[in-house]
Amino acid sequence: MLGTRERTLLLESLRPPPGYRLRRAVGTSYTLDLIALLTAPLAFTFFDAHDEDGAPVTDPVALLEALRRHAENVTLFCQAGAIAVPKPEQTLLAYLEGSVIEVQPPRAEGIFHPKLWVLAFEADGAPAIYRVLCLSRNLTFARSWDTCLSLEGRLMDRQRGYSRNKPLADLLLALPGLTTRPIRAELREDLERMAYEVRRVDFRPPRPFSDFRIHPFGLSRRRGWPLPAASRSLVISPYLVGSVVQKLVREHGLDVLISRPEAFEEVIRSSGREALPKTCYVLSPGADLDSREAQEEEAEQEPNGSPPVDDQVELAGLHAKLFLFENGREARLFTGSANATAAAFGLNVEVLVELVGRKKDCGIASLLGSEDHPRLETLRSLLQEYTPPSDLGPEKDPKKDLERRVERLARILGAARLTATVREVDAEQRWDVTLSGEIPEIPGSAAVTVWPATLSPEAAQPIMGPATAQGESGGPADGIATFRGMSFEALTGFFAFEISLREGSHAVRQRFAVTAELVGAPQDRKERLLRSLLKDRRRVLRLLLLILMDEGADVSAFVEAAGDKDAASRGPFGGWREAALLEALLRSLSRSPDRIDEAARLIADLAKTPEGRDLLPDGLNEIWEPVWQARKAVES
Repeated sequence: MLGTRERTLLLESLRPPPGYRLRRAVGTSYTLDLIALLTAPLAFTFFDAHDEDGAPVTDPVALLEALRRHAENVTLFCQAGAIAVPKPEQTLLAYLEGSVIEVQPPRAEGIFHPKLWVLAFEADGAPAIYRVLCLSRNLTFARSWDTCLSLEGRLMDRQRGYSRNKPLADLLLALPGLTTRPIRAELREDLERMAYEVRRVDFRPPRPFSDFRIHPFGLSRRRGWPLPAASRSLVISPYLVGSVVQKLVREHGLDVLISRPEAFEEVIRSSGREALPKTCYVLSPGADLDSREAQEEEAEQEPNGSPPVDDQVELAGLHAKLFLFENGREARLFTGSANATAAAFGLNVEVLVELVGRKKDCGIASLLGSEDHPRLETLRSLLQEYTPPSDLGPEKDPKKDLERRVERLARILGAARLTATVREVDAEQRWDVTLSGEIPEIPGSAAVTVWPATLSPEAAQPIMGPATAQGESGGPADGIATFRGMSFEALTGFFAFEISLREGSHAVRQRFAVTAELVGAPQDRKERLLRSLLKDRRRVLRLLLLILMDEGADVSAFVEAAGDKDAASRGPFGGWREAALLEALLRSLSRSPDRIDEAARLIADLAKTPEGRDLLPDGLNEIWEPVWQARKAVES
């Protein structure tokens, strides 16, 4: 179970095994926070990449080096229209433009909802290792109670695959067919390779479970009900539908149900109090404290924002999804993305992993924990019995209906194929960007605006729908919107949309980001962005030292030292000892000569322009040149 302040646990779960490095990471999520994805490469690059509170390191130079090493090897598939709008001026997001791919589920009424990572690690002279993470949490910074299952195994030298791994391979192969635009040929080949290899990986379930199965839903016409018959069962789900709860009680012995008060009230309204099992729990006020603080912080930071509907609940404490069934001496636990709703098992794309074990080790009593030791932090210690309120309030909330309509419109707009065409307009490095594409019909009661995600919402322009994509004479498309005089650093493939919908006294507003194909941007854009991010010599030295660090190096002490504001005035190396750089160079020359090559590319790139040469510290050449000559001698 992921604690409410344990985002670092996900970073640790992404970390390569000792002696291994990342080859390819493929993730899926419903909602996506781009800044959360921005920090993910830290897990593949440096150890202890988090502060004392468990938050990921936000040092821009450390993030930059992690992205330079691994951004091209990380791909995240997410629901179209469910990407959170980042704060403006996030220059590093340029490194993620090829990493985010929006998808739509096969059924228009459903959503793409799995939360999964498939990680391939490699090492010289050793078989590849695969790790599968099945989570209930989206890739966001929400402080909610969630689950995370990790399966790991080695790639075996065998002709036939393990049959229990086939559903995972099928999911990887199905992803290209769900995307809103064609994917690169290289990514398709990587997915096919991973699907081929993952069937031959000897995954081992975590103790005390003895076996596992993988259940994806929503990828084919077959809609089988995967949950087994049981004498007694427990379910944790933040969303509930009365008909599904009744089915679980009637056919699966549902005895314990853990959810949110709002979800219980919906069941009572639709199906009556008798539809619920005899034991119902909600999180106790103490367990929900962190999530309430997170909601308050979110309101302070984005007073006018409106996150996707699923994220609103994700910020509210309970977000875990778990189904546990007992039958005889056996227990079967299903964990992953599916809620106890009809949509989860009939419309959405979802993934559940089934774990099999003995009831005495893996059953309901083991999961809940004993009441005899109240001081121990068991699951039961975080819960309190649910008591229905005397007044359930109105049966239908008009605002919730508006929220659902806005969310559907966001998914439709998010799936539009957009192109951002860049044109340099003057010698002052100013650029015009024209956003074009086929925008679907927008209801008359809705107002939609768009702006580049690197700019503030004040740059937003209204869009009206398909008519704006044509010229006044009905000729070729002139574009949806044009943003003039943008700086080079602001050029981006991410665009923010805002939908406002009002009916009567009720109004709903939702923001989301979409990806557009960036056309006409300079070929050396990332190199120029690199120079713009390295604003002084101290940052150049910090990046050089980070480049020379091996995979898995401890970066926390480095970041702490980098925060010394007085250090920049201490000598040409900005407070860093010359011996430290020489030691790092010699160590890399001996152990990882490719790190020397990376450093050489950075130095050569900076040396191309007078501005770049000014960023190279005085005295660097005396240290660097002998090492570089030794590297070339070894290579020859």
